[in-house]
Amino acid sequence: MQTADQAFEPRKPVNSNSGGNWWWLLMLHGTWIILLAIGVLYGFSSWRFATNGNEVPATVIALTESYSSDSGTTYSPVFEYQVDGQTYTYESVNSSSPPTHELGEQTTLLVDPNNPEKARENSFWELWLLPVIMCPVSALVAVIAIVLTLVMRPWKR
Repeated sequence: MQTADQAFEPRKPVNSNSGGNWWWLLMLHGTWIILLAIGVLYGFSSWRFATNGNEVPATVIALTESYSSDSGTTYSPVFEYQVDGQTYTYESVNSSSPPTHELGEQTTLLVDPNNPEKARENSFWELWLLPVIMCPVSALVAVIAIVLTLVMRPWKR
């Protein structure tokens, strides 16, 4: 005759690492890879502008308003410049409140010699802000993802 303890096999501890709960860890690794890729690609593009771009004088002709519930109204400068007698305009990718430029202000742009429609303002903020933010943030997320992967060890069940 079996006793109550012998009627069922003892429960094995449930491994919390098993199953399909690794999707978030894969997403964390994907996130740092994407952030790093954006930072590196934008940094490479900025480096190309800084090394190959032609310096061209430009004038701020407008301040484009943008509104968001987070930051309120911000302003992006719109620059007008000339290359080989042709007039071009360029709206900065950066916006701020208060505006960083005033109407009529003179500044310098870097223009792609092969495509004068492509330009960037010759400033640290325009060229290097995104890579300077994205690369360290991606490194931090990578460290967190790698540590979590090693601590949780998905390859050991």
